[in-house]
Amino acid sequence: MKKHISLSVILTCLLVLVSCSSFKKDLIPTYNAGGYRIINSKEKSIPNSNELIISGKVYDVKTGKPLNNTTLLTSCLKTQVSSTGEYAIKTENSTYSNYFIEVISIGYKTIQTNFIDLKNKKEITIDFYLTEDDRPLINCEGGVKEMKSK
Repeated sequence: MKKHISLSVILTCLLVLVSCSSFKKDLIPTYNAGGYRIINSKEKSIPNSNELIISGKVYDVKTGKPLNNTTLLTSCLKTQVSSTGEYAIKTENSTYSNYFIEVISIGYKTIQTNFIDLKNKKEITIDFYLTEDDRPLINCEGGVKEMKSK
């Protein structure tokens, strides 16, 4: 009887561990522990329309909280996120059909997307998940001496 109870407890624990999968599994991985997720993508309804809107949010991958001190760089644009971690880029997609986006935030590791096919897209939503940068900040205090000119 004790064997059956302990076996059922172990199986229950394993089932709970398997079902509690992290949202990080759904992320498109980058060269560090962060990633991104393409939420939705809308095709152009008007064939000759060249307007493209790229929008989304930037989050801390561990806490899930939005990051507000973040910059997004594309091939031609530089965008700051809002205080709530949201961004929107409005551009023409006639020149380029493939974009990549680089996301930079102080205290976090920079990430870059793979090339994203934006041909015939009207709108795309991409959320970014950055991981804290564990490298120590450089402290130059007392390490560099100023040279005096003669």
